[in-house]
Amino acid sequence: METTSGSFGRNESEVRTEEEIEKLVRDISRAIREAEPDRRAGLKDLAETLLHQEILSIAEGPQTEEVVPPRKQANPLAVGILLTLLGLGLAIIVPFIGLTLVAIGVVLVIWGGVISWSRK
Repeated sequence: METTSGSFGRNESEVRTEEEIEKLVRDISRAIREAEPDRRAGLKDLAETLLHQEILSIAEGPQTEEVVPPRKQANPLAVGILLTLLGLGLAIIVPFIGLTLVAIGVVLVIWGGVISWSRK
């Protein structure tokens, strides 16, 4: 249950929350181990049931929407260059398909160029 090795790239709040949950689990398991042997199974079932009910109440609660920044329109310039090069290579093997890809690629390059030029 080492938290420092898996906490790379996470913020302090997430790490602190995970450490608190691990501490609570250790406390519960210690309390169950310290109980009389004939009561351990019942206490384990009780802990599982209570945790399951609490998690269900959290899942059913109001969910917050993530704020997603608006996406920028993709520029077809890169795809057009790729299709043009791919089409030129295929034009040697399968001329009709290769030249069709070149034509589509050229249209995308022109379209992407117009979009790039109009943004500036």
